[in-house]
Amino acid sequence: MANQPSPLTPDSGRLRRKLERGNRPYVTLKAASTLDGRIATRSGASKWITGPDARGHAHRLRAGHDGILVGIETVIVDDPRLTARLPDRVESPARVVLDSKARIRPDARMLAEDGVRRMVVTGNAVPERRAAALRLRGVEVLTCSTARPEPAEYLPMLRAAGLATLLVEGGARVHENLIAHGEADELFLYVAPSLIGDHAAPGWCGQLGVERLEDSPRLAFEPPQAIGEDILLHAFFQ
Repeated sequence: MANQPSPLTPDSGRLRRKLERGNRPYVTLKAASTLDGRIATRSGASKWITGPDARGHAHRLRAGHDGILVGIETVIVDDPRLTARLPDRVESPARVVLDSKARIRPDARMLAEDGVRRMVVTGNAVPERRAAALRLRGVEVLTCSTARPEPAEYLPMLRAAGLATLLVEGGARVHENLIAHGEADELFLYVAPSLIGDHAAPGWCGQLGVERLEDSPRLAFEPPQAIGEDILLHAFFQ
């Protein structure tokens, strides 16, 4: 079994230092983009930007984290399963969605009742009937004090719920918000040898709106890695 793919977990030293410093989980961002940084066309088409080897590598990344988080728009558009599909892998990480008003469809694939924890993080205006319906299905509903879930509140909630490591798969606004608030620790960016070339197509980090170069978030690169026809850019936020 030596050739079986293994989970990719955060660096133990960085993880320990992050967890010792506060009450937030270690946050890894993951995205797949074209060479010009786009994660979909303006119409929302995104399957598949990267090849099967890169997608397989991403499942190893999922398997190495306690939870996988996405925003509600990703769930509505892509309906992801958010599972770690590896040979001999029995348990997948908890599945988490940021969903201010609990708009998630009852038949969303991430809500599948397969024994894996499912969590919906809402805002303070969530209709109680929607929250109650989720709870009846065994979904954990975490309600923030603001209209939209903000990292300063939902990250400590997730840490208190037992998630020490969190893989954030987007969408763009979720990545943007975490970077803007200084809450991102690590990045796995899978880059395909293709271009979309459309300013209306979403970029993987949203609209950070940096006006001065000295204010831009800085990262430290690991050596790039070829994965099939794609390139993995692995970096740590400074």
